[in-house]
Amino acid sequence: MKTETNIFMHPDFIDGARNALPIFIGYFTTSAAFGILALSSGLTPFEAVVFSMTNLTGAAQFMAINLMASGVLAGEIVISVFLMNLRYFVMSASLARKLGLQKKIDKAVISFGVTDEVFTVASLKPGEVSTSFMRGLQYTSWLGWTGGTIAGVTMGAFFPRSLQDAMSGSLFALFAALLVPEIKKGYRAAILAVSAGLMNTVLYYVCHISAGWSIVISMLAVTAVAAALFSDDDTSGAEIQEEACR
Repeated sequence: MKTETNIFMHPDFIDGARNALPIFIGYFTTSAAFGILALSSGLTPFEAVVFSMTNLTGAAQFMAINLMASGVLAGEIVISVFLMNLRYFVMSASLARKLGLQKKIDKAVISFGVTDEVFTVASLKPGEVSTSFMRGLQYTSWLGWTGGTIAGVTMGAFFPRSLQDAMSGSLFALFAALLVPEIKKGYRAAILAVSAGLMNTVLYYVCHISAGWSIVISMLAVTAVAAALFSDDDTSGAEIQEEACR
């Protein structure tokens, strides 16, 4: 029987870390932009870093600080982020079956580190995926996201306020990067995104509903309608909800 004296030297851990290097690079650069944007939104460097350390949620973090800067109530932010990250429940359930986890601590740690990119790498890996592989994959990805935020707040401390404010455009660039590949696959993603955007605009500017609740209502309404219309497709409800969020 094999004993793991040092998980960081385990071959599967090293393999997972190696597979996570492209994710590390992507997360580092994106999270650096998040760190700068967080400062311009009123967060302190410490708050921004802790935010990334405890939340590995990518686009949802950008949306959260954008809502915070808009003066949205905490409850609205929590609900908006929860809905946007709902897809991780499905991803975690899928990986749990493939990993065959038994220990609760392993389930908790690995579920925390599930992201779109981590899920894709783990799902496409042929054969059985070990816990050590997932640790290497997720730890490296987490380091990329957290390290990028540290770099961002460090750089932001030396940037003028005007340049920090300009980083708010990174939020729209991030969502565009998520949406465009889905649009290339078919018309549905474009319809859902435009529908959610139009409803959010009407609710916020015409009905004068707060930014947080307008996003929540738009996501729920468009997701519900799309789930009914595309119920015969192979797409899961989580994927439909993700497209509506974008």
